[in-house]
Amino acid sequence: MRLRDLLLATFLLLFFLLLFTPRRLAPLLSRRPPPLASSSAAARDHSRLAAAVESGARRVEPCPAGYVDHMPCEDPRRSSQLSREMNYYRERHCPPPEETPLCLVPPPDGYRVPVRWPESLNKIWHSNMPYNKIADRKGHQGWMKIEGPHFIFPGGGTMFPDGAGHYLEKLKKYVPLTGGVLRTALDMGCGVASFGGSLLAEGILTMSFAPRDSHKAQIQFALERGIPAFVAMLGTRRLPFSSFSFDLVHCSRCLIPFTAYNASYFIEVDRLLRPGGFLVISGPPVQWAKQEKEWADLQAVARSLCYEVIAVDRNTAIWRKPTGDSCLPNQNELGIKPCDESDDSTAAWYIKLKNCVSRTSSVKGDYAVGSIPKWPDRLNRIPVRAGLLEDGTDIFEDNTRRWTRRVDYYKKSLNLELGTPSVRSVMDMNAFFGGFAAALSSDPVWVMNVLPADKPSTLSAIYDRGLIGVYHDWCEPFSTYPRTYDFLHVDGIAMLIEHQGSKRRRCSLVDLMVEMDRILRPEGTVLIRDSPEVIDKVNHIAHAVRWTTAIHEGDSGSPETEKILVATKTMWKLSSESR
Repeated sequence: MRLRDLLLATFLLLFFLLLFTPRRLAPLLSRRPPPLASSSAAARDHSRLAAAVESGARRVEPCPAGYVDHMPCEDPRRSSQLSREMNYYRERHCPPPEETPLCLVPPPDGYRVPVRWPESLNKIWHSNMPYNKIADRKGHQGWMKIEGPHFIFPGGGTMFPDGAGHYLEKLKKYVPLTGGVLRTALDMGCGVASFGGSLLAEGILTMSFAPRDSHKAQIQFALERGIPAFVAMLGTRRLPFSSFSFDLVHCSRCLIPFTAYNASYFIEVDRLLRPGGFLVISGPPVQWAKQEKEWADLQAVARSLCYEVIAVDRNTAIWRKPTGDSCLPNQNELGIKPCDESDDSTAAWYIKLKNCVSRTSSVKGDYAVGSIPKWPDRLNRIPVRAGLLEDGTDIFEDNTRRWTRRVDYYKKSLNLELGTPSVRSVMDMNAFFGGFAAALSSDPVWVMNVLPADKPSTLSAIYDRGLIGVYHDWCEPFSTYPRTYDFLHVDGIAMLIEHQGSKRRRCSLVDLMVEMDRILRPEGTVLIRDSPEVIDKVNHIAHAVRWTTAIHEGDSGSPETEKILVATKTMWKLSSESR
C-alpha cells in the first residue's frame, strides 16, 4: 500500500511540474516581454564597464566566436523557454542590458567585403554566411544554390520555382505592377526575398519579413543580397508598421493562418493595407487539397471586410481592399466589428493584436491607391498624413529642403561614398519625415527609415511618400542580423536614449553604439550629427569599438552648435586566443 501511495505521489508531482512549466506560464499577450531574473551585481558591473568605455578608459572587447550571428532579441536559447501559442516564442524578446554581453560581435572566418550591388542580387560570398541548409533543401525550388565560392540566387521560390519573373507576369494580369500605381509592398514569410528583389525592377519597394526560424538565416541572405528585409513574426502583437502603409501585401506559401484567433491575422493585414490596395495569397489554403474548410473560411473573412475578388488563378487568390468604411456596419457574417473611434491604428510598438477593424475614415484626405499620386511624383508631394502634426505641412517642406542641401554637402564636402556601389543598404535611425532617404532617391540604395517609438508618429507620412520604415526603441537591439547595413545615419543620437522632453537618459550610449557596431558591416560608415559635447562622447566610444573617426563642421545652413562625426568600422578578426 505504501509503495502504491509513493508511486501515486510521484506521478502527481511529475504531472504538476509538466503542467506548470515556465513555457505554459509565459504571458501570451503582454505588452512587453517579461524580463528574466537578473542580479543587481550584474547590472552594476555592466554600468561600470559602460561608464569606463564612455570616459575612454576601456575598450570594448570582442565577443566569443559563437556570437557571429548574435541577435539579442531573437536568441533561440531564450525563445525556446517561451510559449509556442500564436508563435509567441518567435517574436521579439529582449534581455535587459546587463544580460547582454558588452562586446563586439565578430565576423565569421573568411568574411569578405560583400559583393557589390547590383551583382549581389544574384550572388553573394558563401564564406560570409556559410549555411547550406536552404540551398540543400530548397535548391530544387530555385531559392539558392552553391556555386564555387558563391551562393547563387536563380530568383525562384516554393510557389514560383521557375523564377519570380514568370510569377510576376501572371500577377500583372490582375494587379497594376507597372506605371507607378503601386510603390510600397509587404512580403510576408519572404524566404530569401526573391519576390521583393524582382519587384525592384518595377519601381516597387518591398519590405520583406520572416522570423528567425528553421530556415536558418533567410533574412540574412536577403540583406546580404541588398534587398530590403526585416526579422519579424506575425504572432501576438501588431507588426511595427503604421496603418494603411502598403499598396500591396503578398503571401507566397507563408503559411500564416489568416482566419485563426477570430481572424486576428487577416485583420492585422487589413490594418497595414492601404485603402484600394491589393492582397495576394499564393499557396495553401487557396484551392488546396484537404484544406477546403480553411479556403472557405478565408473567403468568408475577405467577404466580411468587403474585399473585392479580383481573381482566383489556380492556387493564387487576389483581392482588392475597399476604399472606405461603408461596409463596416454590415459585418455580421463573422461578427467582426469596427474598432472604436478612439483606437489609434498607427500605434504598433509592443501593441497586442486586436480583432476589430481599423477605420480608414480616421484619416482625412485622399491616400488610397488610385488617389495618392503615382511614383515618383508622390515622393516630394506633401503627404495628407503630414498634417497630423501641428504645422506639419510647413515642417515637411522645410525638412525636404534641408535634407536635399545636407546630402549634397555629404557627397561634395565630406566625400562620402553615397551614390557609389560601395553603399547599398542604408539606415536612418531617426528618420522623422524621411527627408534623408528622399534626398537619396536617385542613388542605388534602399533606406530603412526608423521612427523612435516614443516620438510623434510620422511613419505613415514616410509610407505616403513611397518610402519604407519601422517603429523602434533604440534602448533595445534592432531586429536584424549582424553586418547587414553599409551606412548608418543618425541626426541627434542623444535624443534616441533620452526621456522625451528631458536630458535624462533611459539607457546607455555605449550599449547603443555597440548595437550599431553589430548591425554595421566591416568597412561600413556611420554619420552622426549632434552637439559638440555629445560628439566628443561619441568619439571616445567610437575608438573603443575600433572605429576610425573624423569630426567635421556642419553645412552652411546647420546650427553653429552642431558637429558631424564620420566613422568607419574597421575590418578585424578574432585572435586564436579569443576562439
